[in-house]
Amino acid sequence: IRARIKPNITFTEDIASNTPAEVEVRCAPDGTIVARKLVKSSGNTAWDNAVLKAIDKTEVLPRDTDGRVHSPLIISFRPRD
Repeated sequence: IRARIKPNITFTEDIASNTPAEVEVRCAPDGTIVARKLVKSSGNTAWDNAVLKAIDKTEVLPRDTDGRVHSPLIISFRPRD
């Protein structure tokens, strides 16, 4: 799931911290993202916003191996991953 979202992150700043932004993502049964919210800030507003925009851009998450989409999900994104 992180691999689906990560290419959509647009962030060019150089930040010293590698603290993650944690986001709760809610999906419809078909994987369509219906809501997302920041549950724990990385401490860098620009990084947090880049992650949220990337999730919006992704629109649909892949199904699990059993064909389901788990919802809600808590996903962490670190600037240097």
